[in-house]
Amino acid sequence: MRFPSMFSFLRKVARHAGVAAALFTFCVALLSAGNDPVSFLHGIDVSRYQREVNWEHVKDSNINFAFVKATEGDFMKDPYFDRNWELSRQHGIKRGAYHYYQPWVSVEKQVAHFKNTVTLLPGDLAPVLDVEAYASDIPDAQMRSGIRQWLTEVEKHYGVKPIIYSYQKFYDSKLRGYFPGYHFWIARYQNAEPSIHPGDKMAFWQYSEKGIVRGIDAPVDVNWFYGDLEALSAYCVPATKAVPAPATTQVMAQSN
Repeated sequence: MRFPSMFSFLRKVARHAGVAAALFTFCVALLSAGNDPVSFLHGIDVSRYQREVNWEHVKDSNINFAFVKATEGDFMKDPYFDRNWELSRQHGIKRGAYHYYQPWVSVEKQVAHFKNTVTLLPGDLAPVLDVEAYASDIPDAQMRSGIRQWLTEVEKHYGVKPIIYSYQKFYDSKLRGYFPGYHFWIARYQNAEPSIHPGDKMAFWQYSEKGIVRGIDAPVDVNWFYGDLEALSAYCVPATKAVPAPATTQVMAQSN
């Protein structure tokens, strides 16, 4: 069984039977296919749409990592960020924070907003820039320049290279081949893995937005990481990096 078709089958199992059944099916498929063992980790990403997550149950569902929405633009903060951020750590899930990028908003203010909201500890996953908002009045080159500025300033602050998130169509039209050296996290829900430029690198695949995970009372985005826990550590804040705590600021939480 080829991996794209295997992942397609696994995605369907996860949607209808839950993550634990999907992981079991994946292991059986690997063994029956006669392939050498290949490591993949299962993870989720959450925001206000999942509301109050029971992270103890999530951990028991073999979820290894979670990306948590922190900020959007220059003033919006996800109302569940603080809760998700702390409880995911308490239950031993590798956590990461992401920022939803708005190309029409000052890059400096977006960087400051994320830095003032998110404190990363050694071992936390690298910051993620969620790039998927269209702005018809902003040239692509200008948008990419702003993205590079955000990535550069955030890397300087946290001491780890950020990850770029997008979905396949947006990546193809706006980002493909323009960010060598960065790893991508691509959303693609068709029955195939994401397609990337030969010079780009991909670490995460968001394969469905309709995942069923114990402890979450709503559909949730589900993801694969291409590697084991040791490989995942390469995307984390190094142990020697001390990231300063954010300044106390007033931010507006999203209400819907």
